[in-house]
Amino acid sequence: MDLERYRERARQFLSESRFEGYQHKAGLKTDLDLSPIYEKFEDLFAESAIKELFLLHREAAPKEETRLRFLLNFAIDHALDAAVRDEDAQIARTRATADLRIGGEEVSFHSAAVMLMQEPDRSLRREAMEQRRAVIAEIEPVRIRRLQKFHARAQELTGRSYSELYEFLFKVNFELLSRQLQNFLGASESYYKSRLERFSQEHLGFGASEMEPWDSTYLVYGSAYDSLFPEGRMLSILKRTLLGMELDLKKLKNLTMDSADRPSKSPYAHCTAVDVPDRVFVSFRPLRGLTDCLALFNEVGQALHYCYTSDEEVFEYKYLGDKAMGETYAFLFQYFTLNDDWCWDFLKIPADSDFLEFNQLRKLYLLRRHAARFLFELKLHSGAPLESDTFREQYRTSLEGALSMAIDPALALHEVEDSFYGTHHLRAWIFEAELRQIFNNRFGKRWYSRPAAGDFLKSLWSHGHRYTVEELAQQIRLSELDLSPITRELK
Repeated sequence: MDLERYRERARQFLSESRFEGYQHKAGLKTDLDLSPIYEKFEDLFAESAIKELFLLHREAAPKEETRLRFLLNFAIDHALDAAVRDEDAQIARTRATADLRIGGEEVSFHSAAVMLMQEPDRSLRREAMEQRRAVIAEIEPVRIRRLQKFHARAQELTGRSYSELYEFLFKVNFELLSRQLQNFLGASESYYKSRLERFSQEHLGFGASEMEPWDSTYLVYGSAYDSLFPEGRMLSILKRTLLGMELDLKKLKNLTMDSADRPSKSPYAHCTAVDVPDRVFVSFRPLRGLTDCLALFNEVGQALHYCYTSDEEVFEYKYLGDKAMGETYAFLFQYFTLNDDWCWDFLKIPADSDFLEFNQLRKLYLLRRHAARFLFELKLHSGAPLESDTFREQYRTSLEGALSMAIDPALALHEVEDSFYGTHHLRAWIFEAELRQIFNNRFGKRWYSRPAAGDFLKSLWSHGHRYTVEELAQQIRLSELDLSPITRELK
């Protein structure tokens, strides 16, 4: 294998496929048309190529092992994606063209998701949930077929089960991570339940035990605090925050901020690195309220990581690597809102406002939800037959145990992320709490106003994805990843 040619073609593939994905999520294209791109680059994901990469990895010197493992991860991920591209196109087309009727008006599938977050009328939220559920039910057989193809293809290509394969590719011990998460769920349960009950009563008018699946997203969305996040000003507040660290978005010619509102545009902000570091997009709808602003901060944190990656870095560290690294910077920016000084400096929210405690609950809810989903996905990918009654009940039991509220089991496969992506979020949450503590210790709680903090960030970003979060934790703190900083936040 000519590795340099392989890397260049892999770069071209990622550039073309990511741009196609960006156009679909941005509402610029109804169909997600990846088939021609996969056909053009099918040699990258051929069984022979993957077997040769396995051989090269097995024989690699220690300093080359990481690059080859990242390359192998890329090849396997896209070989699996290639196996399900027809299902992906069918799912994308069904969601993009579905016409829902809510409150007597036609609403898109994506717009109904926005209603679940923002609509104060409980009956309309219920209608939105039921309409979306009908589309999700239509898609479920396609998702089952898609998962079955994933499992079979992983075994064919590597001789490993789906779970074993990603443990090897990530170098993450899933059994150890699951024990850590189960311990964390137990340690944070009392805090979580008491705050959930308090804010459910205050914001919904009834207790957590009465919450239905169409209530939880609305509660966590935090509409009660939307007035603190003035519409039309949050992008300028983000820019002012970054200027304090001498990070000027206007000067970044490699970053495109796509704020146009299109009917089929995804309701969720999204960062797409088409060419690293030269062409990075952040797509978002017009900002409204707490959750939209947190999502924007999150995606811009990830985008800056790509924008400041050194052009001298090798392909694997520009485009591939440990995805938890980018998610860490995303969370670092998102959680400016856990800093009472930042909240006062930019939003005039006093330190004794219950918003700060609500935002801590919101973070804990998401962390616990991802932890429960990971534990569910371990069972889902165990190799047992994919029977809808079984996996739906496993999903419901896992999430209801972690979240102490009613869960709709019909969403089980709708929420599954490919290739255990949730592990990247979970490890990023852990490392971000440590990294934020380091910034506080080095530069003070107002580190966002220190140019030296910006310089430190740029030095970290310049390495791209050269290091995993565990390796960076070792370099900065000389210690392993530790959940205690998150637990201390609750005290």
